[in-house]
Amino acid sequence: MTTKNHNILFLSFLIMFLFFGCVNALKIGEEKPSLVNNIIITNENWADYIAATEYAYKLNGIILQTEGNKLNPNVENIIRSINPKKIIIVGGPLVVSKNIENKLKKYGKVIRIWGPTRVETDEKILKLLNSNNTKVLVNGYNFSEVVGIASNEYIPVYTAVNVYNPNDVIRVYENNTVKIYDIHNKRFIGEYNKSEVLEIPHKIIVLNKPNIDVKYCYNKDIQAYGYPMININSDNYNYILMKKNDVSLLLLSKYLNISINSINITNQYSKNSMFQFDSNAVNNSITVAVDILVIKKTLEIYRQNGNLGQSLNEAKTQLWSKNIPVDKYNIPYDYLKNYIKKI
Repeated sequence: MTTKNHNILFLSFLIMFLFFGCVNALKIGEEKPSLVNNIIITNENWADYIAATEYAYKLNGIILQTEGNKLNPNVENIIRSINPKKIIIVGGPLVVSKNIENKLKKYGKVIRIWGPTRVETDEKILKLLNSNNTKVLVNGYNFSEVVGIASNEYIPVYTAVNVYNPNDVIRVYENNTVKIYDIHNKRFIGEYNKSEVLEIPHKIIVLNKPNIDVKYCYNKDIQAYGYPMININSDNYNYILMKKNDVSLLLLSKYLNISINSINITNQYSKNSMFQFDSNAVNNSITVAVDILVIKKTLEIYRQNGNLGQSLNEAKTQLWSKNIPVDKYNIPYDYLKNYIKKI
């Protein structure tokens, strides 16, 4: 066979494969579609994930966590399969390394949202979010406060709260600032605006808060600045059961349009758990990302055929063909059925 005939035969087989052998094949020059347009990347700690949750939902995106100094290979595989248009890193180079940022550039446009502390990072996210939902000041370094507010469908606004014994520090007031020194350790603590420092009986409170319009708080020391304490649902006990490694449930609850209180999240503490999670935050973020991808694809197919069971199976098959680990899909069928009814 001549080279010319071989090339003609090869092109014939290639054309037949593209048009008949592979249903999802792309046309030459066509851009590979994205399963979701936006992926947010945080490290494995809870603070930035919770701060980014509302923003990810607004973007119709997902959040994946990774170790701060390297890109988790399972996370990288999912990013590659999703083919996002934009990857948003939340957190500075000390929490999500420059090496990770450079690696992510292979898979889409990369931007980074961050500030010197979690308070400033959260402020930047909130300004991008521009939501009218009720915002509540919390101590951004207190997990139970933050997750308590987020679980009750409010937006936590991170602050830094430091409380000192008046007998342990010296305060030097100069114009509009206050310098505070530790008497016993003979060290300079910091210089603050007068508005940040509050002296009350037996306490000196220093509050660093973002420039965000907020009416309520969920912290007694912040309340001393004149913010009314918000009442949260005392029947919502699930946020107490939430651990720092399974905050990804907050994003899943938004997509399912249910409250955290209606999700059985006893996870590793009960053999009868409905949603299975483990002690690894990165793994749990992957599970929730897969859950979201499956329900999105299931809804898309269901709108065409009206058969939920068939739609779910087809959605899993399609995503499996794109190397999404659908074996991690974790949503009980009744939850999916109720979700579809609400759409």
